[in-house]
Amino acid sequence: MMIGTAKKVIVLIAGSEETKNCLKQQLKDVLGEEIQIVSFALDTGIAHLREAEASADIVLLSSAELKREMREDGLLSDGISYFVCRRFLQLDEIEQVITLPKGKRVLFVNDAKETAETCIQNLLEIGVNHIEYVPWYPEIEADHQKEGITPIDLSAFSIAITPGEVHMVPKSIKKIIDLKPRGLDIASLVGIAELIGISNWDGNSVVRPYTRKVIEISKKMVLMNTETEVMRNLLKEKLRSKGYVAVHSFSNILGTSPRLLEEKEKAKKLAKTDLTVLIEGESGTGKELFASSIHNASDRKNGPYVAANFSAFPEELMESELFGYEEGAFTGARKGGKRGLFEQADGGSIFLDEIGDISARMQTKLLRVLQEKEIMPLGGNTIKKVDIRVIAATNKNLREMVRNGTFRADLYFRLKMGCLYLPTLCEMPEEIRPLTEHFVKKELGYPIEIEGDVFQIFQKLRWNGNVRELYNTIKYMLAVRQKEKQLCLCDLPDIHFFEFAMDSSKKKRESKPFADCIEDSVSKELLEVLEAVFLLQKQHKIAGRVNIAQYLSSIGKICTEGQVRTRLKSLEIDGYLIQKRGRNGASLTEKGELQLKTYGNHIK
Repeated sequence: MMIGTAKKVIVLIAGSEETKNCLKQQLKDVLGEEIQIVSFALDTGIAHLREAEASADIVLLSSAELKREMREDGLLSDGISYFVCRRFLQLDEIEQVITLPKGKRVLFVNDAKETAETCIQNLLEIGVNHIEYVPWYPEIEADHQKEGITPIDLSAFSIAITPGEVHMVPKSIKKIIDLKPRGLDIASLVGIAELIGISNWDGNSVVRPYTRKVIEISKKMVLMNTETEVMRNLLKEKLRSKGYVAVHSFSNILGTSPRLLEEKEKAKKLAKTDLTVLIEGESGTGKELFASSIHNASDRKNGPYVAANFSAFPEELMESELFGYEEGAFTGARKGGKRGLFEQADGGSIFLDEIGDISARMQTKLLRVLQEKEIMPLGGNTIKKVDIRVIAATNKNLREMVRNGTFRADLYFRLKMGCLYLPTLCEMPEEIRPLTEHFVKKELGYPIEIEGDVFQIFQKLRWNGNVRELYNTIKYMLAVRQKEKQLCLCDLPDIHFFEFAMDSSKKKRESKPFADCIEDSVSKELLEVLEAVFLLQKQHKIAGRVNIAQYLSSIGKICTEGQVRTRLKSLEIDGYLIQKRGRNGASLTEKGELQLKTYGNHIK
């Protein structure tokens, strides 16, 4: 194979013929006539590759994935320094993606997991983030099976996006958006030019088309909204880039229980005022959700929403975070100083979470902010006025802390000018079913069947973590579920997952009391299962589902193995028995033996 030497020689190796042609043309367009390109594609053969490599000024590999593949197949040459290219999506067909409906879930198909995820990140980086991308590649089913992950339900997808890998798109997909093979990114082109000594190439010829395309994308995204929406979104985006935006509204607060609706209506009224609001409630009841909603329903909704958590920082750091500091205020202070969160929230709202953890010294400084709406940065001598609305939250009993002298009474009354108390999940048992169904749909994008036995167990739990604990439980069950279209009792976490909830004592409330969520009585059907376990143990037999079902049948009680499993789970949740792993079956606890002695009828 003869290669001329008058020009710089580039050897290009790609995975496919289409990718090879795409990258070869890009190199010609950018680097001009000063180069000679010898190109190869693995899927069409690499004859004469060794001879070409020996004469090359640089050898390019189209991706890191290609390098791994060639190394595994023994195709890399010793002594050759390969340049692994970085690539970016071509944007010529991007308009088809931009016009997809907001929130649409689409497959992003590529030849490997890493490249699919990289392409998705490319789209997000240029602002095409109005749809949900789900990566897909040929080995994904095997990977999910190996990792115990539920396979992707392809019937839920009608659209796929791919960078030139159309042949890899699942056959069930109705619409394919082909963005064509990824091109070399700017950094790779600059690196190639420098390594082969080309200094007079026009870098602007690369940057200009890319910049022009990104601007076009921005314009088209803007045109999809009304002028009012555009202005609002631009402001929100600026605040979001700094993390100063409230993401929730009252429409996100689900539930129809009287207690919840009462607090929700009260919060809506408080939102229309500029009063300081104190939100009290146990962990997981939605305090941040209410705070965010109050801000978004207020006249300050287009201003910043800044959050600070008093339990997350030591006192010294929290003071500088809240009030800011001047240059030279302390060792390590940033040059030019730093604006504090109070100042950054000017014109908007600040959410002070875990206010019960605030130190005595900080209580005094916070009181001044609430009274005077003034701050003084650390190391400064000038008072600054701030226009802020304070929303605070706690899971502690501040009234008791005032009695004990650990929380200032004047600060407490300043904070609770507007007061909300969020009910626990146990105070709203009627919300468990609709919340469960909502969380399932939120996670999957579609509803599935939930066995009634699951709700029976859920009604018995105390839910010390409240709605957050319920949500986490649902996510766990969905991840490990045995049936694709159903949640059942066997998907519940191990009994120890709920141990804290079951062993904790009842909390005394100053609001309306609520009965213990765990029932002490046992139904006749469950008692019969307890009796079966006791007798099987006495006979030195395994108290498993099969033996229990056979025993019940012998006393005229027909019960399937599935029903036995459900009843065993319920008894375990209530603490009457323990189900041992493997082939050891179940055994009664002291509580179960006491229940059986008190109410059993067939014990001999």
